[in-house]
Amino acid sequence: MPLPPGGKTTWPPPDLAPVERKLTEWSAWYGGDTDALVSVYSSAGSATTPRSQAFFASDKAHGASGPATVARTFWGQPLTPGTVRTKLHVPAAADIAELSANLLFSEMPKFTSTDSATQKELDAYQTDGMHASLQEAAETAAALGGVFLKVVWDQTLSDRPWLCSVAPEQAVPAWSWDRLLGVTFWTVLHQDEDLTIRLLECHEVGSISYGLYEGTLTELGERLPLSSYEGTQALAALYGDEGVMLTKLPWLTAAYVPNVKPNRIWRGLRCATNLGRSDFAGIELLMDALDETYTSLMRDLRLSKSRIIVPDAVLESEGRGKGARFDMEREVFIGTPGLEESVTLNQFAIRVDEHLAMAEALFGQIVSSAGYSVQSFGGKGDVAAVTATEVQARKEQSLNTRAQKILYWRPALQQLFQALLGIDREVFGTASKPEAGIDVAFPAAVQPSLTEMAQTLSLLVTAKAMSRRLRVQTLHPTWTKAQVDEEVAAIQTEEQASIPAARPAKAPAPPQ
Repeated sequence: MPLPPGGKTTWPPPDLAPVERKLTEWSAWYGGDTDALVSVYSSAGSATTPRSQAFFASDKAHGASGPATVARTFWGQPLTPGTVRTKLHVPAAADIAELSANLLFSEMPKFTSTDSATQKELDAYQTDGMHASLQEAAETAAALGGVFLKVVWDQTLSDRPWLCSVAPEQAVPAWSWDRLLGVTFWTVLHQDEDLTIRLLECHEVGSISYGLYEGTLTELGERLPLSSYEGTQALAALYGDEGVMLTKLPWLTAAYVPNVKPNRIWRGLRCATNLGRSDFAGIELLMDALDETYTSLMRDLRLSKSRIIVPDAVLESEGRGKGARFDMEREVFIGTPGLEESVTLNQFAIRVDEHLAMAEALFGQIVSSAGYSVQSFGGKGDVAAVTATEVQARKEQSLNTRAQKILYWRPALQQLFQALLGIDREVFGTASKPEAGIDVAFPAAVQPSLTEMAQTLSLLVTAKAMSRRLRVQTLHPTWTKAQVDEEVAAIQTEEQASIPAARPAKAPAPPQ
């Protein structure tokens, strides 16, 4: 999939319009920006941004009524002229995406290889920076149905390559069956009403190509030399104005990680059938109803403020043309017949229990439909668990969802780390051999307590079914080989020091 020629080429490709529509909607829920939700769901905001334009254009292309359809949602209801918007948003979508990332990468996966030199390089990637990048990518994948990861490097910034995540709306993939054949990432470097400058970055097996285009909001326009724009002159210095860099690797330097599959909404869309399914898919209206419930509760709170109704006779004039007022702090009223019967206290009830019961039911359904247990969010559920087994039973649905997502993360990380080590060898001169293969092990989501672990290890040691090394690896599953070796050596040294020295044998008594 070479870079497009430019000119009148529409960008992003029009085939991806339905994808853009859903990504726009999921992004609004994930971001929690009420302006974005109004822009997506209301006809008043349908033309405020390119994404919302794509949203409604896609609706019309598929025979839907566009604004008339989404206006029936809570966020799509038009605002009455002269009133202030008081709608409240509950960040349930952001909480779901964050939970997904925490379940997958609360601890760093362990990368291993049978080659010692490769293992040494893998251990060097067990860093907080890599851990944070994977957790960030997992949260994006949960929200938007998947995420792209690419290998990047800059010898002026780091002595090794690293992984960078890219949201799916900034990528145009090419597929061979269900495998990623190549992908073109794009970034807008400059944009105004008349001019849009884009940088395209095409990853294929064995090469990475860069292209600079000067066009409009919807068209790529003319392709320019990389050296003609200040923001891409560094690329031109490395790879020339054509921007072609050969990686000499048999692996693609980018990967797509679907959140979960199958994709229920894009089954018949050829360009999107291999994309993943967002955790928000199918629960958008439930989240809309949850926001409406909490907004109604806050409306009850505002209306319940105590107010009094008084007759005109008790109002004090402020002067001609200045109106009148009632002094709330005044304690004595003289010469006002019938005051007691005329002053009325008005205070509405706050339906707290009814609203919270509705909100709890909606949130439970939202969480369950997204594939998680309410207990994972600190919900009431059953009595607090005591053991790891009980915790696992209460969070079974969340753990099943985690296991399903690992099925997509593990092969993607294996291929990415092979490409990562390949660049490390070709560019930075390390001695790794990624051809030897890389294994990725995710730690258990529910860790037993130290007491449970100690009892288990004690039983296995007593049965002579576990070596020192395996004991240390079981107790510290995320440790590198060097850390495990150091701990095993320390244990051996202490055990040898605790053994009392053998007494010298007595000399035999002389014969009588």
